[in-house]
Amino acid sequence: MPIVSNTSPILNLAIINYLDLLQRQFVQVLIPAKVLDEVRSEQEAPGKLSIRQALQDEWIRVGELQSPHLAHALALELEE
Repeated sequence: MPIVSNTSPILNLAIINYLDLLQRQFVQVLIPAKVLDEVRSEQEAPGKLSIRQALQDEWIRVGELQSPHLAHALALELEE
């Protein structure tokens, strides 16, 4: 089952070398383009190699929500 994630779980799990937990639990993780920009900043920071690999392997994929109502609800919940 795919999930939508913000930056914190991806970045924090990558930093402690446990990014694979997301893949094992959810198989596919979808992120908005804004999250991609955030996880790509500071290219040489800890955890960035595993994030790049996950993007290359396509189990972390970039996509935008098609429902404006859902996007708005998530934005409120995640305090964008």
